[in-house]
Amino acid sequence: MKPRLLFVDDDDTFRSVMGRELSALGYEVTACSEAQSAIACLHRERMDVALIDLRLPGMDGLELLSAIRELSPRLPVIVLTGHGSFSHAVQAMRQGAFDFIAKPAPLDELELALERAVEHGGLRRQNQRLRQLISRDVAPDILGESPVIDELRKSIGLMGRSDANVLISGESGSGKELVARALHDASPRQKGAFVVVNCGAIPPELFESELFGHRRGAFTGADQKRPGLVEIAESGTLFLDEIGELPADMQSALLRVVQFGEYRPVGSDRTERADVRFIAATNRDLEEAVRSGGFREDLFHRVATLALEAPPLRDRGDDIKVLSSALLAQQNEMLLPDERKALSPAALERLQSERWTGNVRELANVIVRLVTLVPGREVGSDDVERHVRPFQGSAGSADFETLDLESLERAAVVQALRKHQGNRGRVAAELGVATKTLYNKIKQHGIQPGEWE
Repeated sequence: MKPRLLFVDDDDTFRSVMGRELSALGYEVTACSEAQSAIACLHRERMDVALIDLRLPGMDGLELLSAIRELSPRLPVIVLTGHGSFSHAVQAMRQGAFDFIAKPAPLDELELALERAVEHGGLRRQNQRLRQLISRDVAPDILGESPVIDELRKSIGLMGRSDANVLISGESGSGKELVARALHDASPRQKGAFVVVNCGAIPPELFESELFGHRRGAFTGADQKRPGLVEIAESGTLFLDEIGELPADMQSALLRVVQFGEYRPVGSDRTERADVRFIAATNRDLEEAVRSGGFREDLFHRVATLALEAPPLRDRGDDIKVLSSALLAQQNEMLLPDERKALSPAALERLQSERWTGNVRELANVIVRLVTLVPGREVGSDDVERHVRPFQGSAGSADFETLDLESLERAAVVQALRKHQGNRGRVAAELGVATKTLYNKIKQHGIQPGEWE
């Protein structure tokens, strides 16, 4: 994408000529003639670099620079100064300007300064992310201060030092993968890869090839050697998500690599060694599955050397408010300043009172609906009430108590389409699904425009 450049100068001719030259240099230029327009632009759009004249009508360039520093602290700003204004340029540098150039600006000098400024802005963002990584405590991405979360962090810190396999249990949406990543980050293997295997999504006939890789010619279509996920995770962590969904024959294939660290790529006669730590997760009661014969006991004991539980959201007290605010901040980062939302105290209390059977995933979906669908800047308790349970009651003529699951889903999509006059973006946000998924559901259920128009 082209770097976005904010250019502020009150000379109409100079602004027009320079706008064309800057565009020719590969920048997406937004040109303004005075400071207030530039500030309004920064409220609407994100910029990569700003080029401002110090002599402006009304609010001058130094005042504009201060406003930019407050509004977009990491935006690099280059100031244009007339001859004899060196003292103003020095003052601008002291206020945080990245560079200054005397007018009339030589194009090659300006081009070099802009390139350096854009690169500097990118490095500052990267350094900020690196500082956050370096200064992290145990499990910094697991938000909350409730007793159960404090205990979880302590367990992660202790288990992270070990190389023993870990089984994480917990309800769907409770953050089991987040716990697994925290274990990896707290371990000596943190510099190795963290590789996720969705055990419920790999077809049985492809399981061994996906996990262990294959050699060229191992089967039809295997025209080249391909490494498996175990090899990719070498010296790191292999996360077996929803391990309880594995059929019996796939459990047998997994057992040897978990037990002995040995595996054989499909089509190979050579046994390979795996230096991998296994972390598994499940929302099922695996001990009960062992008793009923649905899960191998030997595999269970291999993956459950250590055990952790991701607590349900309803047991985490005020963490619900903390998570709601954090999730809202994430959504606000994708919005322009004038579009960002705030949760009222009453809205936070209403979110706190909900049972959250879908845990953090359900809460995240609700926050997306609130940000997308609530007009105005503040979200109230009535807004939460409306969007926590968007499908209470009936949809059209459907009776929810008598419908099967397929019909319930269809009715929910139709109701949302009616509510938002067919606006796919708003419907997808309310349903908590991707827009592509919504289109697939409309096609799958044969929903016609006449049903919501």
